[in-house]
Amino acid sequence: MAERIKSTSGPVFAVTVTWELSCVRDNFQQKYDPVPSWQEIMKDIFKHFEIKEKLQENYMMRFAEFPCMFVDEHNYKNLKPLDILHISRSPKWICEEFGRIMTSQLNEDQSEAEAEALVKIAAFSKDPFFAQYFLENVSFQCLERELIKWDAESPRLISILHAYCNTLENSDKGLGNCGDVLPSKVALTIESQLNVYSDDLLHECLLIAISLCKLKPSLISSKLNILRLVQHMTKNAEIKREALTLLVLLFKAAEGTEREKNIFALLSTGSSRRILMDHIVGKIDFRLVEAYKTSDKSTENEKKQQRYEYDVCCLMQQLQHLMLNLQRHKLLRGVLLDDTNAPEKVREFCNVASEADGKINGVSGLKGKKSIFNKLGFATENPLNEFNEVPPGCLALDCIHYFCTKRKDEYEKLVLENCYRADSLECPIGRASIELTKLLAVVFKVGEPVVEDCTDLHPIFFSHDYPFEEIFCICINILDKTWKEMKATAEDFTKVMRVVRAQILRVLQLKPLNLGKFEDGLKKHTYKDIIEHWQKKRELFEEEEMKAPQIIELRKELEREATELVRLQRLKMMERGCRFRCPAKGRGNKDKPCYLILSVNHKFLHYGEVDEKVTEIPPLDKLQKINVAEIKSLTLGKDCAHFNPRRCRDEYYFSLATDSNKPGCLETVDIIATDQKTYQAWVDGIKILAKGKLGKMDSKSAKTEIDMLLNIELKLQLLDLDGVTIPTCPLVVPPLPSNYNFCYSL
Repeated sequence: MAERIKSTSGPVFAVTVTWELSCVRDNFQQKYDPVPSWQEIMKDIFKHFEIKEKLQENYMMRFAEFPCMFVDEHNYKNLKPLDILHISRSPKWICEEFGRIMTSQLNEDQSEAEAEALVKIAAFSKDPFFAQYFLENVSFQCLERELIKWDAESPRLISILHAYCNTLENSDKGLGNCGDVLPSKVALTIESQLNVYSDDLLHECLLIAISLCKLKPSLISSKLNILRLVQHMTKNAEIKREALTLLVLLFKAAEGTEREKNIFALLSTGSSRRILMDHIVGKIDFRLVEAYKTSDKSTENEKKQQRYEYDVCCLMQQLQHLMLNLQRHKLLRGVLLDDTNAPEKVREFCNVASEADGKINGVSGLKGKKSIFNKLGFATENPLNEFNEVPPGCLALDCIHYFCTKRKDEYEKLVLENCYRADSLECPIGRASIELTKLLAVVFKVGEPVVEDCTDLHPIFFSHDYPFEEIFCICINILDKTWKEMKATAEDFTKVMRVVRAQILRVLQLKPLNLGKFEDGLKKHTYKDIIEHWQKKRELFEEEEMKAPQIIELRKELEREATELVRLQRLKMMERGCRFRCPAKGRGNKDKPCYLILSVNHKFLHYGEVDEKVTEIPPLDKLQKINVAEIKSLTLGKDCAHFNPRRCRDEYYFSLATDSNKPGCLETVDIIATDQKTYQAWVDGIKILAKGKLGKMDSKSAKTEIDMLLNIELKLQLLDLDGVTIPTCPLVVPPLPSNYNFCYSL
């Protein structure tokens, strides 16, 4: 244990050393002030444990726990408090012992001794001090000879690889300077038939190849066969992941070279795609991938499985991105002057469109109408100029040419449908193709740098030889279908593209495994479905926005104003008066109409019977009046004395009780309303006039109107904050300045 203790004279350095083999004395513990040299400390340690001088070179101090770093005069001052040191064999003794074991004659116990020595060397080689010493020692040649032999059937080979790679990685030489022996042997193992070597050895070789490829791709890239790597993905989970990692690294290293195209061609073959789909993509559990990114409550085993699924998904996403990026040279390049293929492609899809028209109207079907270029939605008579926009450049031309040649019937149908629509409702196919290609390039991030920690994997890209072009063909048909559903014109082009983008993104979220499911998903997500989704999303956003503390405070401020407005509206309505019905006094008589109206000064309620034929407001002097201040109670619904359960359910009852001339008696006014809105409004109004003695204004209609006014007012006030993110926590008010001596100069 090393410990620095502050004292009046300076820091005190304390050292504690253990030695399990020492039975003579207890652990060494000593404090030093001031700190001496490491040689002096070592003398005290050797003296304590009675180690003779001629044997002292065989021992060194190292930490008792991993990493087992040796302590010498260069690093002993870096010891921290509570660090425990342990007496160990020195690198010199370990190397000599290793060389003796590896060069001695074979005997019964030799194999086990060599295996044990290799394991120890591999462990000690993680220490840079030991790795550098071992590399410069003659015993390292024994390890190199074993590596050259490369006995794949020997169980020691993995330990040899561990020791050799650890030594190079932790020394000044570095694994990137390993020469040609290691890469050749590793590549030979990876290139071999699938069942020749054990899975453990293959896994170890893949890990070494990954390290070499990261450090110096030229060491290993030319020695590996891409198809063999793909075949290794049919083995166990660990080998799948390492083989996929190596494949991605090789693809990245070849970026911008001819080898990049060769790798793409090999991965696009039917056999490679089937292996990738059946053994990798098809078995990815996207729920575990999402759980790894979001869940913190998983067990250790669950987290391990989630991590594996996440790693594989990220690697496949990188592979997808690298394959898509081969389109970047088309995406970022317009039509060149010496490009003879481009005019031929334009001529071909125009001829197919003309032939389609000729099948319906004869050879001269388009005669006297717009030119074929205008009918196809191009703005000029030379479409080549429109394919010079970068992006999408030549990629758009290739996509529409692929559509007209590989899906000729669909292309002809699309052309004919638009050629014979009204001019205002035509879908401009040329412009739509260019914009759709640009949209797909943005959605799939074509030409952008590859991101490692990304799980935006789309299985459809491994289900066809030409996935991007096939997706274009599907989406151009969906674009036309959406155009018809929206009854769009040329002015609505941007709106249509926005809807198509939403359709594509929603289907991609479902991770369709093939193009058929992708197309079916697009057909299900119609324009109506997208609009409903947007509406729900907007409502959810507004609902979340309304939960912000600032909005809640603002709502409280506005609620008082909205409540007062509804209260005034109730009183104004009562001032205009309303017809009700009064219950008949005698049995069998019909209810009589009566009129109820509030005086302008809000002190009296006037009521009385009126003639059914008269629609005008009766004179107030012909009506009885109730002093609002004398109203003692308000009875509602079934509690009213005049309630008749056998009457129509749509009638609403309430009674007013006032002071009577007879002492101890109350005079009642019984009213029947014919609709709920009038009933609730008058009950609210009477409660308002009573100033809370009869209850609060709490009807359903009052709450609805208050909420409606609040929402309208909030939205109006929030219009000024459009695009501004409302913080979830209140802003911190800065402290007051120490003084107010401000100065401003022009």
